[in-house]
Amino acid sequence: MGEDVAGGVLWYVVRNAPTFLAMFFLMLLAVRGRLRFSLKATVGMALGIVVAVSLACGIGVAAFAGEEGVWATVPVLAVSLLSLAALTKLPWGKRLFVFFSAATAAAIAILTYDVLLRTVALEWSFGVRRVLDAVVCSAGPLVLAPLFARTIRWGVEQVDDPALWRRLAAVPAGFFVAANALYMFAYAVEFLSSGANALYALAVGVLAFLMVASYLMLFSALRTVMENARLREAAQLEELQHERYENLRRTLRETAKARHDFRHQLLVIRSFAEKDDVRGLRAYLDEEGAGQAQRESGAYALNFALDSVAAHFAERARACGADVSLAFALPERLPLPEADFCMAMANLLENAVEACERAATEGAQGSGSARAGTDGRSALPDGARTLFMDAEVRVEGSAVLVSVRNNCSSTDARALAAAAPNGVLSSGARSAKREGDGIGLASVATMAKRYRGEVRVETDEHAATIRVLLRAGGAR
Repeated sequence: MGEDVAGGVLWYVVRNAPTFLAMFFLMLLAVRGRLRFSLKATVGMALGIVVAVSLACGIGVAAFAGEEGVWATVPVLAVSLLSLAALTKLPWGKRLFVFFSAATAAAIAILTYDVLLRTVALEWSFGVRRVLDAVVCSAGPLVLAPLFARTIRWGVEQVDDPALWRRLAAVPAGFFVAANALYMFAYAVEFLSSGANALYALAVGVLAFLMVASYLMLFSALRTVMENARLREAAQLEELQHERYENLRRTLRETAKARHDFRHQLLVIRSFAEKDDVRGLRAYLDEEGAGQAQRESGAYALNFALDSVAAHFAERARACGADVSLAFALPERLPLPEADFCMAMANLLENAVEACERAATEGAQGSGSARAGTDGRSALPDGARTLFMDAEVRVEGSAVLVSVRNNCSSTDARALAAAAPNGVLSSGARSAKREGDGIGLASVATMAKRYRGEVRVETDEHAATIRVLLRAGGAR
């Protein structure tokens, strides 16, 4: 009896472990950029998990269920999913998508072997059928390795919307259910003709084709959506640069006019000097200096694209009465891709400006009207600070550090605190200005993850601070 159990366990492991290993291999191809441990350590742990769970299920099948131990697949799948969760740094939507995709690939391989067994291998010897079983069920899933290594991995790395992945996980789950339903139907109904077997083979082929085709179309659509988003961001950045260029042209014209008027200003100054009118001279100089300061916006950054973004949102912030302080200690050649970094800064500054506007609106509604600050800017009621927007960017080693601090309403403060309960903002952050998932800060969080950094949030009663860490040369 003991020899029979040992033989059954060995037979179960030899027959099924290669299929489970192939499934694990496909999952690792898709998530190898998001592993908690090194690739070598992960492969070793995956191999140990597969062997251990195969032995455990083999013992259960040999001791209690006999050869028809189909139930043993359930704990194997459960352990595989939990192992994927333990070995990767992914949201559950991505884990479920990758898991069901790999499980479906293994199920289709098993269906393929069943078709071959019914159509061409039924009269073959037992040993040859076992070799065919091992080859098809272990090597079959690997036919889809390019799909996992390229297409699915691209989605795992580039698309970071948790809500979207939760919806997408229904696609491979549906294929997995369909594959298992087809397998159970084939064993519940006896096929009495070659035509029935041919229809069974056609159904398996159609299922495999639909899976691959739907994945290719799905990820092609995702690529198109992301490319359109990138083009929209590029267009927005170009518009900001054009606006900044027009402002610079206007400044140059005003400078030319000022040079033309300089001779007349000298005559006025000389007349004050000849009359020994020091008080009048000081008043005239103060007036001219204030006017000049108001006309000149100055350069905020050496990089023209970043300077355009800063100038646009600085002007918007000042228009709502906010005190603006921008300090961008960056070289003209940015340490990160210009389009990515400028759009991240645009999202951060736009959120800051809109938060200031909402804070001013909330304050006005709470007190009847916003008070004027000591310098004429809008101030919040009840002793709150004058409206402000401060931004600082600096480079420390290979890291780019961004800090944006601004006023925010109590609603915004609660929304940010909810989006970052542990102080770190996720790419699924919800918007404080619209229903549904957020766009601006979620986009920044996605970019930070791509550059191996993070977005931290600090809030108090009247202000919010967003700190972003990005690693130059660390894109993945």
